[in-house]
Amino acid sequence: MPQIQIEDFEIKTLDNSLDKNLNARSNFDSLVEATYEMAKKILPFLARRKIPLTPENYRLFYDYFLLLKPDLSKKIDQLLDMGCRFTPEDSDELFREFYQQADEYRAANLEKVGESMTRASETLNQNLGQSLESATHYRAVLADTASRISLTQMEDPSLKYLVDNLLEETLATLSSQNDLADHLEKTRLLVSSLTSELKDQARLANIDELTQLFNRRFFVNRLTKILATAGEDQILSLAIFDLDRFKRINDTWGHNIGDKVLILCAKIIKNAVGDNFMAVRYGGEEFIVLCPGLDKSTAKALAENIRHQMEITQVTIRGQNIPVTISGGVAQYAPGDTTETLIGRADQALYQAKELGRNQVRDL
Repeated sequence: MPQIQIEDFEIKTLDNSLDKNLNARSNFDSLVEATYEMAKKILPFLARRKIPLTPENYRLFYDYFLLLKPDLSKKIDQLLDMGCRFTPEDSDELFREFYQQADEYRAANLEKVGESMTRASETLNQNLGQSLESATHYRAVLADTASRISLTQMEDPSLKYLVDNLLEETLATLSSQNDLADHLEKTRLLVSSLTSELKDQARLANIDELTQLFNRRFFVNRLTKILATAGEDQILSLAIFDLDRFKRINDTWGHNIGDKVLILCAKIIKNAVGDNFMAVRYGGEEFIVLCPGLDKSTAKALAENIRHQMEITQVTIRGQNIPVTISGGVAQYAPGDTTETLIGRADQALYQAKELGRNQVRDL
């Protein structure tokens, strides 16, 4: 029987020692470098404080570090002192309070901005690479030319004067090209690093910070797109799970232990589905597995395996074994289903499992 030992733990708040001011830059290189430096401040800052790396939070803390909205920075300082986790609800409240047009900064729009920035940085990186290749080739041509000129023996004084001048200009241009190539390489590396950071940020915006499963927003968007183009022959099932009596675990052992149990459940689900299906933390103690290509009976067998793995895993908290089980509900796509109706049927099946005694899987 698998055995999981969960130890109590404490999260300590780190002092805010980051510099909140950046000098204004005007030229392109300084702007790229400033943006990159800001990303290097924001991302670790959020990660250390276990603040979700969402587009909304990135925008809030971007303004926070630059002191673009002093009242917002003051408010965030207060929330940090209080140990605020900056959940989507917290972020929405801050947007409503400090931005007149909150809809402008909704997650979908911010994600589009992030995608555009990523594409732009990738294009810029490609162009820089091509420029660097051209500059390197030109530099090699100049070096060869300078070498040939220096070996040329001229008897005519006037011709020798012209050749010497040509050699001097060629060497000066070569030196300039060396500087240009070095500059292009440095800029290319900087943009490449920024592109990587943007991709990481976009990925993290789709991930639940605690369990590392996909989050609800990403799942709903993906399922909505799938159903929008689904035909009558579409085969797709969905399983929804809920930890049994999870509130009792939180009330008895505390939310830190509750978080550990959620992480454990997420790992069991992820191990069961691998990369074949989408595993989602739908909210609180609810999880969803989206199973394209599986009919209801096959998806129910998968859900039953997840339930069984959860049941046989022995959880020990501070030396005491506690039962941790999960209930599930399964539904298959029917022509005309929307995201709401499909999830709704699975949820009804889950309700039946709860009503019939928990620690079981039902389908509709």
